[in-house]
Amino acid sequence: MAEESLVYLNRKDLISAFVRSFFLQTVWNFERYLSYGVAFALLPVLKKVYSSTEERSQALSRHLEYFNTHPYMASFVLGAIIRMEEEKQQLPKARQKQKEEEISALKVGMMGPVAAMGDNLFWATVRPYCGLLAVTLVLSSAFQVKGQYWVIPLLFLIVYNVAHLGIRLTGFIQGYRKGDQVVLTLRKYGFQESIRGLKYASVILLGVLIVFVNLSELEKEMGLFILKLTFFTAIVGLFTFALHRKISPSQLFYAVVLFALMLAFWPDLSAPPQMSHFAPSKPALAGFPMEMKLTKGKP
Repeated sequence: MAEESLVYLNRKDLISAFVRSFFLQTVWNFERYLSYGVAFALLPVLKKVYSSTEERSQALSRHLEYFNTHPYMASFVLGAIIRMEEEKQQLPKARQKQKEEEISALKVGMMGPVAAMGDNLFWATVRPYCGLLAVTLVLSSAFQVKGQYWVIPLLFLIVYNVAHLGIRLTGFIQGYRKGDQVVLTLRKYGFQESIRGLKYASVILLGVLIVFVNLSELEKEMGLFILKLTFFTAIVGLFTFALHRKISPSQLFYAVVLFALMLAFWPDLSAPPQMSHFAPSKPALAGFPMEMKLTKGKP
């Protein structure tokens, strides 16, 4: 193929495809799931890479096949597909069919593992962690500025979308740079370790949240609050050490909840009720002196 006939994508083409990737679920359906969204995101690239209408239609038909994965993590796959489509156009005609099969194999092979990783990272880890963080800030009185609670939902959205947009953009860039080697990039970022760390951080944050539920009573006794906070810090240290012993997250969760409840209510549960020896057990009747009530029944 002559050098002058080769087409290379520029930054504008990549930005257009990335912006369109936010609409992956626009025409979501039970038959092909995200395939229409993928074709919509790739359309500017296919128009640039394939000059003839016939080649463009064939490429679009290939990407209308069944495809389903996590919408955020799909950027890794999209970037790799764009790179491989660009490489396919630069190959001789005899090798382009093989490249098409490689693109299809990449999509089929990656959509399952990427979907599982994205569901575990975002739906089961990042989103609950951000929710716990927001609720903890509400109960800790960190933003009690006369009705300015709107700051906390805004903070939730900022923290969540920093992770979301960061991974989405990084995945698209790395997918385009690495092409069919993008799988190695996923391993390098260590998402599984991040998921494990955030889950344990969520467990600890849940314990802090339970303490804050009863913080209004502790604010009056600073010494007791410091004692409980020290005790809680020691428990966190012990659990951190236990992480290396491969204790299951569910066991750790219930243990933290138990200790957090102990910290929230102890020593209130063990303290005897404060009863006055001089105050009457029942209110004095109106119109009668107190002395008459206390000596009632005596001659």
